[in-house]
Amino acid sequence: MSRSRLYRVSAIVIRQRDLGETDRIVTLLTRERGKLSAVGKGVRRPRSKLAGGLQLFCHAQVQLAAGRSLEVVTQVAPANVFYHLREDMTRLGHASYACELVDALTEEAAPDPEVFGLTLEALSALDGEGDPRTVVRALELKLLTHLGYGPEMETCVACGVEAEGAEIGFSTAEGGVLCGRCRRAHGAAPLGAGVLRAMRDLLSLPVAELAGRRLSAAPAEELERIMRAYVDYRVERPLRSAPFLSR
Repeated sequence: MSRSRLYRVSAIVIRQRDLGETDRIVTLLTRERGKLSAVGKGVRRPRSKLAGGLQLFCHAQVQLAAGRSLEVVTQVAPANVFYHLREDMTRLGHASYACELVDALTEEAAPDPEVFGLTLEALSALDGEGDPRTVVRALELKLLTHLGYGPEMETCVACGVEAEGAEIGFSTAEGGVLCGRCRRAHGAAPLGAGVLRAMRDLLSLPVAELAGRRLSAAPAEELERIMRAYVDYRVERPLRSAPFLSR
């Protein structure tokens, strides 16, 4: 194989599907080249040297050979396979949702080190002691905001005044918070002050710092409902793993 076709990337496996009897197509989120698809030849054979590093969620150094339609994985050196999150169904479900969200929000071959870093931080937190709901809400807000789709959380999206107080609301269609007067005019549901504070903290604080926090039941449920609707609206299709997060 020509050396000119080979290159290395730092990659996270965010999606996979079987191909034929022994191969597998993986979607890799890479730091250097963005999202790309590659085939792991023979990866489903029992003694495949590639299998360990091409599992879903795995972070690895991957050597690829450029192909016409798909890249070909030639070597894998796992950096972190995140064993612990695989042992807990709740963490596993939230990790699946996180990767599906990243996949839905990113384009092929569009490098974005910030998105790569956020995804890796979220998986690391889920693999550790981080509260899954808190970690995923933080990832949603950070990703959406970084990519230009984040909700407005400071001023009313309808009239522009500062959005504070007990009467504020949130509109998915309008893209953020509403003051009390505009909330009533739009028929939007009220937004708890504690939920708005939580959203602001989740956006501003690093994932590693948020990993040790846990929202109380009522604000966590309200925030999950808001973000589920907001993500569905922005992504324009429901994420398949989302319904399993509340089970």
